[in-house]
Amino acid sequence: MIARRTKAAEAKIAQAEANAIAEVRSRAADVAVQAAETIVASSAAKAEVQDKVLKQSIKQVSDSLN
Repeated sequence: MIARRTKAAEAKIAQAEANAIAEVRSRAADVAVQAAETIVASSAAKAEVQDKVLKQSIKQVSDSLN
């Protein structure tokens, strides 16, 4: 009986950890996208530079999620 409860508790902890990791990744992606939007929107640089910054930001977000 104790082993079964222990196993159930461990499963709940594992699920909570997985949920927490997913939430952190989601929030990190949201923050990265907002930062990229801010940089691109506030930049007075040429369109080429804005495009480069946007592509780099998208790649960084993609890399961090994979």
